[in-house]
Amino acid sequence: MQHRRFAFAALALSTTLSLTAAPTTASACGGTFCSNSPITQNAERVLFIRRGEGDTTAVVQIQAQGNDPDFAWVVPLESMPRDIHEEPTTTFLGLDQSTAPTYLFFNRASFSSGSGGGGFGCGAAESAATAGAAPESDNAVRVWASGETGNYRYDVVSSEDPAALRRWLDDNRYRTPVEAEPIIAEYVSEHKLFLAVRLRAVQGVPSFLVTPLAFTYAGRAPCVPIRLTRIATVPSLPVLTYVVSDRRAIPMNFSQTTVADVDVARLGPTRFNTQSYDQLVANAVNEAGGRAWVTEFAGDLPEQARSLFSPELQALLPARPYLTRLYTTIPADRMDRDPEFMFVTGLPDVSNQHDLSGYPATASALDPRWLLGASAGVGLLRAAWRRRKRAA
Repeated sequence: MQHRRFAFAALALSTTLSLTAAPTTASACGGTFCSNSPITQNAERVLFIRRGEGDTTAVVQIQAQGNDPDFAWVVPLESMPRDIHEEPTTTFLGLDQSTAPTYLFFNRASFSSGSGGGGFGCGAAESAATAGAAPESDNAVRVWASGETGNYRYDVVSSEDPAALRRWLDDNRYRTPVEAEPIIAEYVSEHKLFLAVRLRAVQGVPSFLVTPLAFTYAGRAPCVPIRLTRIATVPSLPVLTYVVSDRRAIPMNFSQTTVADVDVARLGPTRFNTQSYDQLVANAVNEAGGRAWVTEFAGDLPEQARSLFSPELQALLPARPYLTRLYTTIPADRMDRDPEFMFVTGLPDVSNQHDLSGYPATASALDPRWLLGASAGVGLLRAAWRRRKRAA
């Protein structure tokens, strides 16, 4: 996740997603847990690559606040994850730059700023465990795999006893608050495995991009597990999701909504900024019941994005990769289900370019046409005043 930045050029304004927010004082964040000095998960950014009806590869990045050495997260999964590794820092860069929503005020060219930084570590590393490894027993908890990759330490575990599982996570430095136990129990009842991940070293700075992590698993659909997020998160969590498949992705158990161009145009370039765009998204999501996604782009995977994928990710792409970019801000009280996505054919592409020059509401004090008219009007008033003065 990262800061949304704006570029102004020829009175045009373009946006990239804001994935930051003020920290909270809670003790756990979205499946991310910590001990005494809480690290607040400000946002999630996820890339799914789905090829056919089989495996899904997920690449996950979190923007965090804090410097707790016990920072960790827990990801519930339907099946045994494999090929757990870091991805290059450029993975999201091309995606952000080539698909960021861009709004054109007046009849001028606009520019998309793209996202600065972001990243998934420094190259891929081989997983230290294999999917076929035999599980080890630890009382009521089964340890299916363990390993290290880059700056991460991880374990894959399961249990039929939520309390025992939480104790095991605590004992192994995956700090989990007691408030997490009922939610863990929900996942246990669904026979989920748990990928527990912690940093081998914390950045030691107030805010940092957690090195993104990639893993592959078998499941019926790409899923963003957010139920644990409601324990401690910002009041409304921004989530940016990219889905690459051979078809367009749409929400399965959330609804779809839009940010109307007329609402952006009504703000005009003087009032349209990071906060106002996020507020428009939040309004649209709330009007849809608090569980909805805005599709910001849908179309062939841009070459700019594809060229920055690692060879490992490029090898997973379908013959004609199709990208769907979805964004939402999920209120904490609506984090009671995990968003899933399905794939459909026949839906139109969605452009990230929005031309607002035809809306009268875009005429503001910065419109050069308005300035030209105002200048001419002032000139006429001055001439009339001089004539009256000479006549007097």
